[in-house]
Amino acid sequence: MSWFVLCVKEQQELEVANILERMNVEVFCPVVRDTRDWSDNKKVVETPLFKSFVFVNLEEKYRGLVFGAPGVVRYLFWQGKPAVVSNEEIWTMKKWMADDSNDVEALSKLIPGSEIMIEKGVQKDHSGIVYWVRKNNVSFLLKEMGVVAQAKLKDVV
Repeated sequence: MSWFVLCVKEQQELEVANILERMNVEVFCPVVRDTRDWSDNKKVVETPLFKSFVFVNLEEKYRGLVFGAPGVVRYLFWQGKPAVVSNEEIWTMKKWMADDSNDVEALSKLIPGSEIMIEKGVQKDHSGIVYWVRKNNVSFLLKEMGVVAQAKLKDVV
């Protein structure tokens, strides 16, 4: 069995993941919790870490099964073949998501396009390229994994 990357309709990641789980497909759709401020209150919302992507663990011959779920668009392809994510990478992401210390700490002068080295947490010693910076959030490409991750900045100098 291999972990494949499914492209799904925008904002339907969690719904697709739930449907696939009910179809007995092993699914991984990491979510991040964020506090949103509305005019009258604050609310904690869960949003997918990877927009429009869901990971599924299937045997090659059962890849077509996922198209029975509404919202599934296609598989992500890499060099003409369906993209496969290793068990180690999925395990690392699961561990990273479970770790409360996955925030990027004390980063200064973050400029989109610049390269950073992750110094703490599960992604320690991995390099990334800054994608965007907004207030106390940063999005960066983890080069070895080929994925974009987001983190809250604890201390911005």
